[in-house]
Amino acid sequence: MLARAEEFCPKVDGLPARPVAAELVGSFIVNVPKSNARQRQALITFAVEERIAAPLHAVQIVQAPLSNAKPGDHLALVLSNNIMAEIAQADAPHLPEYLLIPRPSSDTGPVWSVWKEGSRAVVRCYDGTGFAAEAAMLPLLWQRAGKPALRSLGEPLGDALPAEDLSDAPPPPDPADAAFSFAQPRHDAARGFAAWKWAAVAVAAALMLHLGFIAFNAHALRQIAEAERRTAEQAIATVLPGMPLTREVGPILSRLTPTQAVAAEGSFLPLLSAVSRTLADAPVGFRRMSWGKTENTLVVLVQSPGLEDLQGVERDLETAGFTVRSGAATAGNGGAEVEMRIGRGAGG
Repeated sequence: MLARAEEFCPKVDGLPARPVAAELVGSFIVNVPKSNARQRQALITFAVEERIAAPLHAVQIVQAPLSNAKPGDHLALVLSNNIMAEIAQADAPHLPEYLLIPRPSSDTGPVWSVWKEGSRAVVRCYDGTGFAAEAAMLPLLWQRAGKPALRSLGEPLGDALPAEDLSDAPPPPDPADAAFSFAQPRHDAARGFAAWKWAAVAVAAALMLHLGFIAFNAHALRQIAEAERRTAEQAIATVLPGMPLTREVGPILSRLTPTQAVAAEGSFLPLLSAVSRTLADAPVGFRRMSWGKTENTLVVLVQSPGLEDLQGVERDLETAGFTVRSGAATAGNGGAEVEMRIGRGAGG
């Protein structure tokens, strides 16, 4: 999409903007109360913090333009300090490449605008967020997102994706989007720089995977089970290489789908989030995690320095209102571990 950036983006000191790959930029819609600029940045940071799996000191959270936004809605971009240093050395301004795709209107429901080039597709969603994915994964992500309407701005999407073809005259980006920049030229040192390196390719929603849980392998639907398993393996390979998949791949594929397009939220993610918050300061790690769908429980293999720590974790969870069933704990030179089945309490 470099040519599109050069055509539509304003030049700074004669230098055209350069698009930052969508895989490197996480995007979120957050809603915060009316506030001044300083308060708003703090509120946006707080709203995004629990939706990413990186410490705040390692990232930049930048507000991007969002045309026709609902009151209180803001587009937040998550950017890593690692890439920030690289962009700081560049001579040109930079912007996330999905801002070069105009935000599709959603008068009749969810819409994706898709720019496909070869084996890669960049998507701009109706809420203003964006992501990139392998073109081969796009039909599965589209199904998981509830089959939003599609507009094809680049190469044909294929028979599996019924799209309105706008490739003959793709609409230009919104001027405010095209004018956005993470960084100005290097000699303009008074201005800040920001960019982000994200490990998961599929969608921003995959960021929570770094909390320690791994993908799930299911054989639920005979015709699509193998395809879903391969997709999950490919997606997790760069996050936790070599880790085995267990029985249920549904949760990871749901997390690969952009957050705003998920039709409904089950009990898995709220329970995982609540347990993670409870154990945030505990001296433990997760070696394996799976989902007990029948009982709505997290099945977690917990590691800690010693048996007393495991007992403390169980007490903390029960005090927080969870039900915990623990298996037989084992201890060795490397510490102790036990399998716990964690569910909501009677009042949860």
